[in-house]
Amino acid sequence: MPGSLESQPDEAEPQLIEENVFHLQEYRLPYSPMKLASGVDSPPWHLGGEVLHVGLMMEGDRARDFIPQPLEAGPNPGEAAVWFTEWISASETWPDLAFLFPERAVYRECMILVGCQYKGIRGFFVPYAWVDNNFNQVRGLIQGFPKKADRISLTRLHALNPKTGGKRVGAKVKGVCDSNGQRLLEGSVCFTRESEPTVVPGVKLFLLHRFQTIEDPDRAAVHELTTARVSDVRITDVWAGEGEFKLFDSPFENLSTLGPVKVTGGLHFSMGLTITGGEVVYKYV
Repeated sequence: MPGSLESQPDEAEPQLIEENVFHLQEYRLPYSPMKLASGVDSPPWHLGGEVLHVGLMMEGDRARDFIPQPLEAGPNPGEAAVWFTEWISASETWPDLAFLFPERAVYRECMILVGCQYKGIRGFFVPYAWVDNNFNQVRGLIQGFPKKADRISLTRLHALNPKTGGKRVGAKVKGVCDSNGQRLLEGSVCFTRESEPTVVPGVKLFLLHRFQTIEDPDRAAVHELTTARVSDVRITDVWAGEGEFKLFDSPFENLSTLGPVKVTGGLHFSMGLTITGGEVVYKYV
């Protein structure tokens, strides 16, 4: 019978298509014939923005649970931080992105950083991350950031505000991350002094780049430890102070596994950098 299951041919092995026959081209999904539909263009990506950094200290054993092998605990086991950032982004393809499409170029994100090292190179592993812009969520997933799409709010200081003023001793800034109306975490800093760029921890981040195969959710098609190639790092306007950090219960985030944390201080600074690409430092499959 035409169209019946009995008339269908036996299931065949997937056929490989030569690359030059596949006419749909993009850096990232979705693909299109004219190479205009991709959600993200290729690096380099240029970033500049404001960073609220709250230093944390986790219990050493608990911190190690968040660090995938072959990463090891850093020289200061338990060292961690939370970053709330507001970035302005541009690329070689879209150098005027912030002017033409500010809704894409300007975004906020929040990340949990856990201190680690790889072959003696110090850095931070990123187990949790959130962003308020799907353009940059996709770009983060490409690199290995575990970014979820949520809402990030940040205090903005302005020198001409008669009541709050700008950056000064006693000024306060806060970052808040919430998901679907539920607050997840918040961090804040009360400025006590101006400081120097040398107090800002290095920006070496290790990421877990993993995608499951559609045939088996327990098997990875891609599973690798990566790090970004970063250049032109500049840090200015650094303020240090007393930090605060709060976690809120959520059945969808599992943040309670971070355990009790001690706040070690806070920083607020301006930062610029270029992500020229990435590097695979270890392959699991």
